[in-house]
Amino acid sequence: MAKRSRSKDSIKTTRSLIEGLFTHLGIADKIGQHRAWLVWKECVGSQIAAHATPIRIRDNILEVRVDHPVWMQQLQLLKPQLLKKLNAELADAPLNDLFFRRGRMAEATPAPAPRPKLPDLDKDERTEIHQLTAEIEDPETRDALEHLLKKQRQLDKLHSKK
Repeated sequence: MAKRSRSKDSIKTTRSLIEGLFTHLGIADKIGQHRAWLVWKECVGSQIAAHATPIRIRDNILEVRVDHPVWMQQLQLLKPQLLKKLNAELADAPLNDLFFRRGRMAEATPAPAPRPKLPDLDKDERTEIHQLTAEIEDPETRDALEHLLKKQRQLDKLHSKK
């Protein structure tokens, strides 16, 4: 199996290839503008970010959902400064305007449920799985398949107990 290059030069080459593709497709500016989601809190501050969040970009205008009319009014007054800060961060892909829309803020995503403890496999089960994968020549593929089969067998055991 061929080794993958993980050098910094490789990453730079990949990045330039992707940037070239975006430019060729004519979407480089749109991709650049969507960095607004990444820099939003940094540009507007945590207090504003708690009450306003970007929801889409249309015709170089960033639409922002705001949770209260008082905040909408305040953001209208701050619009020139906010737009200036955002455009400073977006550099090559500036926005033309901000549009504020009243609406509920998205609720925080609940934390995922903790993973259940998987039951251990007995010696016979491990031997059976090892025998199933023994004829695979490539050790990396064999190990990956063996790991997958073990996890599946553990999940099967867990669900059969319920």
